[in-house]
Amino acid sequence: MATAYKMKTCSISGKRFRANNKNFYVNNSSKDGLHPYHKKYDNFRRTTGASVDKVKELINLING
Repeated sequence: MATAYKMKTCSISGKRFRANNKNFYVNNSSKDGLHPYHKKYDNFRRTTGASVDKVKELINLING
């Protein structure tokens, strides 16, 4: 029998990941308690200094 995991869509990449604190930072002000960006995409955005829109554009170019 398959186990059902709660999934969350990353607002930057549009990809779905398990909704846990390994994949998303904790954000107490959100409904589910998790930040809307996956950790790896958010860390890339922070280290490059790029805006969310620019990272989304880059991901669309890569995936398109």
